[in-house]
Amino acid sequence: MNADSAGDRTFDLAGGTFGMPTSIKELATRSVETVLRIPGVLLLEAWWIKHDYAVHEITSNLQNGVLPSYLEMGRIIEFIDNRNMDTAVAGILSASILLLSAVILTIPLERLIRIYVHVVSLLFIALAHMLSIRYVTLERENSDPELKLDDFVKLERHGFYFLAQLMLALVQSCLLSIESDVGRITLAIFTAPIVARMCGCPVDKLIIAHNIACSAAMFFICIYMLNHVPTFLQSLKQGSRKLRALFVVRGIGIGVIKIWQRLRIAEVLAICWVLMFSLRLYSQLALGYSLFDTAIMAAIAETTSSPFTLLALALTVSYASQFVVQLTQIILGSNANNSHVLATHGYTEALTLVFLCCQAGVLGMRTEQKMFMLKLVLFIVLSALLQSLYEILEPQMLAFAAMANVSMSMHVRALALAAILTITPFLISFMLMTFLPMDLWFVMIISNCMLTSIRSVSTTVIYFLHIFENRGIDTVPGRFDDMIFLCTILTHFAELLLALIVVGYGVYASLVLGKWTVFSVIVLCFHSYFNVWRKIRSSIHAIKTRQAASARIKDLVRPTPEQLEAKGDVCMICLGKMITDVRITPCNHFFHGFCLKKWLFVKPVCPLCYISLGDGKQLVENEAPEQQSIFRRRRPREFGNSETSSIQPLAESDGLSEAPSRAPTNQSLSPYRRRLMSYSSWSDSESSGTEFTIASAST
Repeated sequence: MNADSAGDRTFDLAGGTFGMPTSIKELATRSVETVLRIPGVLLLEAWWIKHDYAVHEITSNLQNGVLPSYLEMGRIIEFIDNRNMDTAVAGILSASILLLSAVILTIPLERLIRIYVHVVSLLFIALAHMLSIRYVTLERENSDPELKLDDFVKLERHGFYFLAQLMLALVQSCLLSIESDVGRITLAIFTAPIVARMCGCPVDKLIIAHNIACSAAMFFICIYMLNHVPTFLQSLKQGSRKLRALFVVRGIGIGVIKIWQRLRIAEVLAICWVLMFSLRLYSQLALGYSLFDTAIMAAIAETTSSPFTLLALALTVSYASQFVVQLTQIILGSNANNSHVLATHGYTEALTLVFLCCQAGVLGMRTEQKMFMLKLVLFIVLSALLQSLYEILEPQMLAFAAMANVSMSMHVRALALAAILTITPFLISFMLMTFLPMDLWFVMIISNCMLTSIRSVSTTVIYFLHIFENRGIDTVPGRFDDMIFLCTILTHFAELLLALIVVGYGVYASLVLGKWTVFSVIVLCFHSYFNVWRKIRSSIHAIKTRQAASARIKDLVRPTPEQLEAKGDVCMICLGKMITDVRITPCNHFFHGFCLKKWLFVKPVCPLCYISLGDGKQLVENEAPEQQSIFRRRRPREFGNSETSSIQPLAESDGLSEAPSRAPTNQSLSPYRRRLMSYSSWSDSESSGTEFTIASAST
């Protein structure tokens, strides 16, 4: 059964859709399903906390609690204790809780609603039983031995209890959808003592009518279960067959993901954790915590007591991170479809939290220790979130700098976010210094925060340099490109310096101070490889590539004015007129010197015919001709569209008259094409995708 049919049956049970649109109906169905599955998580949490309790501890708590007197808990506890059923009852109770939780979390919505309906019906039967015994007690204490209904006032008590029993039977009939007249009459079985008393039954014999009603009710419940439980078990059997077929067709991994998504386990866990956190926070504030942040951390620590609540906390952090990231994308006008799922759905932050909590052993700590460790973990998760926001900000800022028709508000939003990403890591570092001792993890966290600030400042500087270049302020061709390269390489040297500081302190702490563990050594090795060795290698490669490109440009000949006039063509890279600083490739193609230099930073070949500019004869080694032809056809389009695809809906939404995809004149397109050539950064393709950060892999 799919979700739509389940939703339709749900609204049929409620009496109809009441004219609601389909979207609101789907939202209501999801909300109802999520709320109905929350008790399954609560049962798992209670089972994890109480599974090692002995039955006598549970019974003592029940005996001291406030319970209805008619349940006679003392006799029930005495029955269990006298028969030495401690171990057996504990095992049965544990298995029953796990089975009930699995049923609540896995069965389809329609079946789940039917279970809740039957539970409510049983509660109504219990209420009818309580009203019946209350009626018998009152009649025994306050009624006349001989009942004479010769006055309307004398019908008051009998009529009230009879009407109450009738209303309970009517509600049960509607809930259970009983259409048989005999079945509806059986629901009003607890009216038997009232009818018997009104017919003149003696007060001392009235308990017999009540006992007969209880026996008949138990008998009717037994018949109902014999008729309906096999059907329910048969549906469970069919569901297990469907699950097995799903695992056979899709595989175990995809099957688990499909079930996870269909049952909305993530939403259930997150909402359940928020509910428990809210109750704990209210309790902490009621106890008189002076500081609000202390109450929040205490509530988080007390609601993270089992693997289920730890997973729920991680999913809650994931949803919060996803909300922040998507809000940032909306503010910047970014296209969420082009982003990776790990960068926009908060999975990085959730995995970081689970990994760090498991590594630190948070579940086995006391509340005070747990508060300290969770505060540290949440700061690390916040640092990872800032890094995700930077990965969204960087391409958008560079795209804004390349476009001349982006509104001023978009520039202001991007600069405001850059300022936030520059200042917030310093605030996080300052707050960590107030409660975290100096060790390897502290140095790695601080370095990761500083890394985000440095990159934000570098991106902002490059953003302004591109704006100045595209506004025509660059009087010397290629000057701003050299400044951008200098800014980029200084940024990478700063990142390398931070990585070396972490490695140096790690070696000092391990060898001199003796503060080392196997895990810290492994993390230090990964950090040394990804953030030190690869950074050094990429920096050296970038410098050599730029030097080789400059040398190739110097070796190319300049055309004479007569050749330029006879050629009468435009530069095929920037589509600008070739007047000054023109170079001729060995394959007799004309380009601007600064445009060709930017191209050679990417690939040392001719942009048109793909002849290697090293010797002018051979193609690039280890590359098939088919791949070269594909590169010639697609590479210019990638330069023109990959970084600015998210700007087109932004420009249209701002009411701009010209879209970026329209073909402008040579004069207006030249700076734009020159800017796109510098998108292929000298080290981004190698280092950024594999960078090992403390937020996602270490602390």
